[in-house]
Amino acid sequence: MDRSDPSGSIGFHLNQSPVAVRPLAGERLSQVLRARLGALEVKIGCNAGDCGACTVLLDGAPVCACLTPAQQAAGRLVETASGLLRDPLGRRLAASFQDHQAAQCGICTPGMVMAAIALLRGVSKPTPGQVADALGGVLCRCTGYRKIIDAVVAVGSGWLSPEGSGAIGTPFGRLDGAAKLTGAEAYGDDVAPPGALVVQVIRSPHPRAAFRFVDLERWLIGQPGLACVLTARDVPGLNAFGVIPSFVDQPVFATAETRFRGEAVAAVVGEAEAMARFDPAGFPVLWEPRDPVLDPASALAEAAIELHSGKARNILCGGFVACGDAEAALARADIVVEGQFETGFVEHAYIEPEAGFARLCDGRIEIHACTQAPMMDRAAMALILAMPPEAIRIVPTAVGGGFGAKLDLSVQPYIALAALKTGRPARITYTRGESMQSTTKRHPARISIHLGATSDGRICGLTVGADFNTGAYASWGPTVATRVPVHASGPYRIADYRATSRAIYTNNPPAGAFRGFGVPQMAIAQESLFDQMADRLGIDPLEFRLRNALANGAPTVCGQVFATGVGIRECLEALRPAWARHKALAAAFNASPGVLRRGVGLAAGWYGCGSTSLP
Repeated sequence: MDRSDPSGSIGFHLNQSPVAVRPLAGERLSQVLRARLGALEVKIGCNAGDCGACTVLLDGAPVCACLTPAQQAAGRLVETASGLLRDPLGRRLAASFQDHQAAQCGICTPGMVMAAIALLRGVSKPTPGQVADALGGVLCRCTGYRKIIDAVVAVGSGWLSPEGSGAIGTPFGRLDGAAKLTGAEAYGDDVAPPGALVVQVIRSPHPRAAFRFVDLERWLIGQPGLACVLTARDVPGLNAFGVIPSFVDQPVFATAETRFRGEAVAAVVGEAEAMARFDPAGFPVLWEPRDPVLDPASALAEAAIELHSGKARNILCGGFVACGDAEAALARADIVVEGQFETGFVEHAYIEPEAGFARLCDGRIEIHACTQAPMMDRAAMALILAMPPEAIRIVPTAVGGGFGAKLDLSVQPYIALAALKTGRPARITYTRGESMQSTTKRHPARISIHLGATSDGRICGLTVGADFNTGAYASWGPTVATRVPVHASGPYRIADYRATSRAIYTNNPPAGAFRGFGVPQMAIAQESLFDQMADRLGIDPLEFRLRNALANGAPTVCGQVFATGVGIRECLEALRPAWARHKALAAAFNASPGVLRRGVGLAAGWYGCGSTSLP
């Protein structure tokens, strides 16, 4: 096929079939494949070449389709995951991915299998190191990569797919695995019908600012292809949402003042071609930046602004658990150690940015989105739209990673309001930057701990004080604040205990759910202090934990008693062989100079030993 013709059309082969397209100047290959040729198996995670989800093969070499101009495909062969099953090697790789449970959320899987195919075609029996190198450009947030590497190595090792019964200990393929491997699984950006309007949210560039619009109606008249502008006045019901009914405080669209950088103030809705040209910098809004409070210490100050009316010193809520007399226990302890620990915001970094579409269907508003909580979405949208819940249908797409953040509303109000106002389907896909700006994060924490113990290594008193930065709105802040004091003792028997926590408003993005609701922050602090205590006592750190491990029949700090099922002691005992190996390696590390020290240190990491105690 000719590379191009005078009309600007280019031809190439897509999975062995000839195709022709007329790309725009500089148009990405990923856009051409998805929007023009229907190759939705090419997933878009970042549009910056960072995540590798869009990896395709160009004349057999893996490339990021989001960084490759479409014109570079002229006269060449482009292969995507949908062509995987046409190749015997691809079929073996797909079976191995299934048997090794290597496809989890699946958003990275099409890119991962393309990178793996490119390797296996050149290296029939790759080592784990070669696989890791070849797949290093494709990020995964679910698997930890071990299962993926094992699956690729197995293809070259003569592995045969076993006959798994599905019983515990036997391999079997994921029920949803095949669709993920070929890219047929539909995520939030894969489901909108052709011709859907496109929605783009206008967001605050300041952490705190007053704002006003300048003649929106007149501006809209001069914008061909734009259908409408949405603001707070277009919300028919409650202009607020949240995940806990008594803490609903985040507006769909801010009014008068924004509380964090990235907060929505309006949304522009238009035809796809017009929205591709739209520059939000030209949107008629005037900003008046104001001094923000960006950390809990500033927010708690007497002179600090009050972000939410009635929340004195910006305290959203608090939590408290106490048993025995912690202060008296610390006073009689043989040794007391204390520590201050701080953690920062953590981005969930799921590969799939938030996306979806909405339409009117059979008298209902139908919202398709990558959500973790469809029933919660429906309840919130009923309030926002002032509609009965039965008039709202939430259709969850596949979720390309969520880890807690996709429990909160994100795109749902904007596409629903757009569909209701225009009567047409409306779609949205967040950019990576927009996703990171506007969606929830893991709560930053400042934790203070005092730990006492007797000389024989028994815990004798523990006090905890923790402040969590919940950002501009509540989200899951109340859950974090109330859960942390319950779990701050860890899986240990502590008779004298006191823990308090607070969630504090600041002018930061909302902090919400992220795998553990505050417990990981607390565990880092508590376990670090346990290591310090063991060192002061001259007791092995593992032995210190075993002496204080909770057991069946022993009460937790909340008074709960488990007759069976408390497995922390068995878990710790199972660590003994690896821990002994680690200590031997650490001793050799400390005794060996130069290159040998470095080699032993690497060996410690290879065996899965923690390195925090090594210099």
